[in-house]
Amino acid sequence: MQLTDRPIPLANSTLNTLIQELGVECSYVLSLISQLQLPTLQPDQKADILAELLAATIHLNSHCDEEFQGAIADELEALPDAGNDLS
Repeated sequence: MQLTDRPIPLANSTLNTLIQELGVECSYVLSLISQLQLPTLQPDQKADILAELLAATIHLNSHCDEEFQGAIADELEALPDAGNDLS
């Protein structure tokens, strides 16, 4: 699935940007995993890919900190409660 550069309709513009950056980084990780699956991969290529994968996963880990999680939780709390709309 290809991500687009369209804005995500969220009240918090910082959260919007962070989610878009997260999508880009996740796409990159998926690309690296696909490269690791190539049957003709040479040891030096594998080392380069693994080094990039390590850096990307460290970036993902730091990106998904408590502030990011809190911003998502705030966005969830701001949504109308659809579960109580049983008319």
